[in-house]
Amino acid sequence: MKGLLLNDFLTMRKVMALYFGILILYYALGIFGKGLAGVQIFAVFFSAMLVIYSFSYEEKSGWNSYVNVLPVSRAQVVLSKYILSLIAMGAAAGGGALIQTVINLKNRVQPENGLWISIIAFCVASLFLSLIIPILFKMGAEKGRIILVVIFLIPFMITMLVKKTGIKLAFTIQDLLAMIPLIVLCVVIFMILSCMVTLRIYGKKEF
Repeated sequence: MKGLLLNDFLTMRKVMALYFGILILYYALGIFGKGLAGVQIFAVFFSAMLVIYSFSYEEKSGWNSYVNVLPVSRAQVVLSKYILSLIAMGAAAGGGALIQTVINLKNRVQPENGLWISIIAFCVASLFLSLIIPILFKMGAEKGRIILVVIFLIPFMITMLVKKTGIKLAFTIQDLLAMIPLIVLCVVIFMILSCMVTLRIYGKKEF
């Protein structure tokens, strides 16, 4: 498992360095432009793209055929992708939360103020990856690209539909904060189910 994760980090080190540089730039813009909340959300989803890139890289390099002759199980291959996604998103969410905390302390407000944004962004991105990873294992990065685009468009389409229909949601930030434990639990369950489905898909796949 450690070897699989190390392989991902080493093969994508240049891409990760590029991602890190972009995130630093966006966080700087968020801090000075007072738009940190949007940057926090962007950072988490942007980091989730690393997992998709890893599938694309492995598909082009022929890694999928090679890894199956190594002394690692298919379950370890699947789990390594989920762990990689959690590490990437967790690092982005943690970085955003840290910056938010520093700003809160500087402005002399409660340190936890606004940290819920990183938590919700992490949860929503985890749900999307729970849908995406099984598709990537089933169809590959290239064939599944159209489906991935549709999945990422879903929340934007729903938002536009709500705006155009004039539907007003009686939902406050306080309600959302109260639901965070339930949301986290649902995300954990959904990710476990996703992992089980992916294990079944990859276990039957022939190379």
